[in-house]
Amino acid sequence: MRHHLLKLRYIVSLVVVAVAFPFFFLGGATESSSNLMYAIWDCGHLVFFIAIVAIVSKKFDINKWKVVFFISAAVFVGGGSIELIQAYIGRDGNWDDLLRDMTGAWLGVFWLQRNTLWSWAGRLISIVLLVPTLTTLYYEGRFQFNLNQQFPILAGFESSIETYGHRASEQSTLFHTQGEYSLKVDLTTNKYTGVVFNRLINDWTGYKTFSFDIYNPDPQAFKMTVRINDADHHLSGWVTQDRFNSVLNLESGWNHFAFSLEDIKNAPEHRKMDMTKIMWIEIFAGKLPAPRSIYLDNVRLE
Repeated sequence: MRHHLLKLRYIVSLVVVAVAFPFFFLGGATESSSNLMYAIWDCGHLVFFIAIVAIVSKKFDINKWKVVFFISAAVFVGGGSIELIQAYIGRDGNWDDLLRDMTGAWLGVFWLQRNTLWSWAGRLISIVLLVPTLTTLYYEGRFQFNLNQQFPILAGFESSIETYGHRASEQSTLFHTQGEYSLKVDLTTNKYTGVVFNRLINDWTGYKTFSFDIYNPDPQAFKMTVRINDADHHLSGWVTQDRFNSVLNLESGWNHFAFSLEDIKNAPEHRKMDMTKIMWIEIFAGKLPAPRSIYLDNVRLE
């Protein structure tokens, strides 16, 4: 029975490696992919290198520390080379992926070793290294579920998960136009300061208007800008003329803004914005003379 299970593990590992390897260079998460898809894709590094170790363990005794060292060194060199090649061919090569490669290798090595004090120490270390990847996957999954549940509200801030990824921002009950919460955004005197939404339901077809509400608690009015772009915006080199921009005049108190999706679609100079691949909303100010705060609520499609 054990022999058959080991043979099955070997065959499954071969299939995983054969199927997954091309995706290091072809396909995968794209500009239009959600953050959840990126998080799932990152987990592929773990699975791939666990499978590599399972294959190696059929030929070599992974209980020997020389073998463990060789596997670690090979994964570091091989994984690093893959990241360098990805960066060279225009894909997203980064060292976080290399850490995931190493984590996958160590998960495979230490959990396939015999039970010893050292193997349990290795298992503990590999689990600790696994935590950031699984934490990101958990939060992105929660965020995506919440987003799907409340659509066509893009952001209502009723759940604390909606503050995930927003720096200098927090839920507030002081001012709101729907539900019980808004998002308090602390603006600084930096060149650009504001809030970005890059976790979105990307397909805006079937709707006519993009709207949101901003409360300005100060007696003085000031200006901000709203920017919207699709997944193809990077092809233009991120030039201003290839996206939607509109100046917002924030009077004291509540300000209600609404923009035609037809205007947003036609905003790029030389093309139509792809309304099935909206990727980025940014509401920001530039070079404010002093820090101030706004309360944002009810970001929605109508």
